[in-house]
Amino acid sequence: MYLRKNKKGFTLIELMVVVAIIGILALLGLRLYTGQQEKAKNAIVKANASTVHTLLQANLADSTYADAATAVAAITNHGLRNPYTSLDQEITSDGGTEMPESVTDKPGAIVVVQKKANAPEQYLVAGFDGEGKLLPEILTAQK
Repeated sequence: MYLRKNKKGFTLIELMVVVAIIGILALLGLRLYTGQQEKAKNAIVKANASTVHTLLQANLADSTYADAATAVAAITNHGLRNPYTSLDQEITSDGGTEMPESVTDKPGAIVVVQKKANAPEQYLVAGFDGEGKLLPEILTAQK
């Protein structure tokens, strides 16, 4: 009688290679997924800034505001959510006439500044990403 070797199944090396490949693919997928989440949050901030721009534009059609703080105070009950904090979107005004490059303490913030000190009816509206860096799209609202 001859004993046959049973060669069914996979070797340990083959299984380890498959597990390593699956791990690499999972890591790449996770990296792409988190990058897409950040892009989606930035898109929401841009959309919120656009909504604030539209609200401010509509308010400017009816009223005149002395400064950015007064203009921002007039935008109430907007119903926007900050995608980074999941809280109501905070709309702040900066006392200057230049848009700040970053706001480190407020991820996903929307800032309104007066475009020129002598032009009270022109405002700049911009959003900031999760790291507080200025997003590229700056909107102008004017009467």
